This record gives sequence, structure tokens and C-alpha cells, in this order.
Amino acid sequence: MAQTNFYIGKTENSAGESEISLRLYISRDVRIRVGSNIWIDRKRWGKKNDINIPLIQGDEREMLLEKRAKLKALTDYLENFINTSDDKSATSRDLIEKEIKKFYKPKRKNVAPKEESFFDVMEKYLSSHKLSEFRQKNFKVIVRCLRRFELFKRKEDHKGFKLSFATLSLGVLHQIEDFLGNEKDAFLKYPKIYEEFPYSAKVAVKTPKRKRPPTVDKDGNVVLKGMPNPRGQNTVADMMLRFRSFIIWANDNEYTTNNPFKKYTVGEIVYGTPIYISNDERNRLLEADLSDNKELETQRDIFVFQCLIGCRVSDLYKMTYKSIIDNAIEYIPRKTKEDRAITVRVPLSETAKQLVNKYKDYERGSLFPFNTEQDYNRKIKESFKRAGLDRMVTILDQQTRDEVQRPLYEIASSHMARRSFIGNIYKKVKDPNLVGALSGHKEGSKAFARYRTIDDDMKKELIGMLE
Repeated sequence: MAQTNFYIGKTENSAGESEISLRLYISRDVRIRVGSNIWIDRKRWGKKNDINIPLIQGDEREMLLEKRAKLKALTDYLENFINTSDDKSATSRDLIEKEIKKFYKPKRKNVAPKEESFFDVMEKYLSSHKLSEFRQKNFKVIVRCLRRFELFKRKEDHKGFKLSFATLSLGVLHQIEDFLGNEKDAFLKYPKIYEEFPYSAKVAVKTPKRKRPPTVDKDGNVVLKGMPNPRGQNTVADMMLRFRSFIIWANDNEYTTNNPFKKYTVGEIVYGTPIYISNDERNRLLEADLSDNKELETQRDIFVFQCLIGCRVSDLYKMTYKSIIDNAIEYIPRKTKEDRAITVRVPLSETAKQLVNKYKDYERGSLFPFNTEQDYNRKIKESFKRAGLDRMVTILDQQTRDEVQRPLYEIASSHMARRSFIGNIYKKVKDPNLVGALSGHKEGSKAFARYRTIDDDMKKELIGMLE
């Protein structure tokens, strides 16, 4: 067991005080002398190697009593450290001096744990759920939207507004719904909000820098950098459904007992008839002479290739030459890969093979020279127009839910390639499970119900049976 003796040093500080030193007896052969960092007037050091405490009450008595208590606490601390040390040989002067520094180091006060904010809980929800990359991305969009909504509310009329489980009410839900559908107005009014929480966190595919003409919307208005795209009612409804799932989870996990969604009705998601191009129109697009604009020709060719394999654009952009196995393209759909990690295999037609060979460049890595998705969609529309694909089609305006007529080239996009693949095959085989094996749709997918109403030829076949 360690023992400690005390003695007063000869060195004095600027106040004329001397340091009390410790002589630690660790074992028969190990004795260590260290300073205690406790200084007193030598006149107050008694013959019994202890601090003499005056009987008269006063500041000096209180100060010396405090130093005696500190000296005892330090001694007990060091003796306990030595007696409980597993390796006595490791006990050295340096080690003892480190322990003395620890003794004097101010202990942190017990700080109450930081209260979890609304957005902290949203991050917990995201990390605790096994969501596909696609769904994680969608939920992060909601988080950024709610961050912007909070700042928007502060700018508008509530300087101290803070989105929380307590402030979330039926009225706030309706305000959030309105904000999601009209973010362009918020951007034009308070652009600084979008510098703090950008509308999009998407990283674009790297392309060589070059001057581009300003982007314009369908009405010819210039689209400013970072400006939100208009959201349709389906998109807003889908976002509110995902938000509702989070609130239900927060209630189930006792983060709150408030659920204003009980009185809130999420808008119905309504889809129009899928519009797609026929095989003849696809061939007409491919045969259009675009040689005067190589970039336009390239993006047109990529679109036609997408029509021949039916994948989503997110899967298309990931494809490399390694994706081609035995004259077929193989991939795991990104949207559902964590829910159903099923490999989709689509045999390549002769046209698809020719397009791959046309742009073959193993040093590039990617299957084609892809541009950004935004530029890809813009080039698709332009190539449709150049090819004369301008038949009028009736679509559902997702913002107004009204039927509107548009020329085909105006509504052309990368997803039309997937619809064309599905629609043209479904027209021939009318078997959703067989088509699903090529498109990556799960068995029994409701998506095919929309394709049953799209073909006049199929209807004529049925009517012909009445003859």
C-alpha cells in the first residue's frame, strides 16, 4: 500500500510562499518526490509536517482549511491510483505528474443532453430505415424542402418560427403543401434561402465546359440558376405521403404524440394515359439526318438505344461495357435494388448493337458519351422536332389536372423511351409478367393497368370479334 509524507520546499514564489511537496512510498525500492502545486507561507507549516490552522476566524483560516482539504484529496487520489494500478513498474515520476495534472483539470459540469430537434429525428428516421438509394434521395429532398419552408415562414410573418412536433398542425400541413407546389414564387422572393438549402443536391455528369444558351421553360421564360421546377399535384401528394410516414414513425417511437395527419387528407395521385412512340416513329427518329449537329445526333442515338432496352435513365447512366454479357445488357434496377435485388437481362437487338459499336470507346468507360439528364431531355425534344414527330397528343396537366393537347416533341423525355419499350412489347404479347421480366417491374405491378387502354389497334381487334 502506498504511503505519503509531506515536506515544505525551499523555493518561494512571488508571494513569498513555498510549495508543499509529496514523498510517495510506492514500494521498498520505489520512492517518488513531486510537487503538490499547493503553496503556503512557511510560517504556517508545522513541525508535524502539516498545515497549521489559526484559531481566529478570518479569510486566512478559510484559505488554509481549503488548502488542507485539497492536499488530502490529492493524496487520496494519488494513493488510490497507485494501489489500483495493474502494473506497479509503470508508476514513475512522469506518470504521477500526469495524474496530478488530471486532478487539477477542471471537471466538466453535467450538461443536460441536447434536445433532439425535429430535423435530428428526421435524420434518425433516415438512418434507421433500410431504404433504397432512390427512396433515400426522395426523403432528403423532403428534408431540404422543410428546411426551406422553415426559413420561408420566418421571412414571411413568423421571425421565431421553428418547425417542430409541437408547432406541426393541420394548418401548417396545408402551408407546407402549398409551399411545395409553389417553390418558384418563394425562390423569386427570397433567393437567399436557396443558397443555404439548394433546391437540388444532384451532382451532374461531368462534361467539357462550354457556353450554353440560357434555359427557357415551355412559355419562353428564362429559368434562373437554381430555380425550382414546378411540381405537379402528384409529386406534392407523393411527398406528403412520405412525410406522413415519418410522422407515424415518430409517434410509434414516442418522439411525439402529435399527428395532425389524422385530420389531413393527402391529395389523390392521378396518372394520365402513358404516351409513347411507335416502332415506326422510333425508326423515323433514328433515320433523321442530324449530321450537322453531332451532339444532338449522339443524344438522339442514346435515346433510341434506351427505347430498345427499356431501362430508367438512372440505370442507363451507370452502364459500362461490362454491362454487356453474351449479347445482352444486364443491370440491377437502381430504384428497387434494395427491395428486390433482381438482375434484369435484355437481349440486344441488331440496332442496339450497331449503336453501341458506333460510340465504342473503352477508354471512356461509360457505355455512351452521356451529358447531364437535363441536357439529355432538352436534346430529345429538339431531335423529335427535327424528325417531324409532332402529332398532337392529349395529356393530363399535373399542375391543373386538366386535359391539354401538346405536340409530341414538347412532351418527349428520357422516360418516354422506357414507356415506348414497355408499350410496344405489351401491345404484342399483352402479358405484364413477361414484359416485367424485361423492364424490371415486379410481378403484379399496377403500372401495367395504364397500358391496357392505350392502343386503338387492340380495341379494333376486340370490336372485330363482334362481327
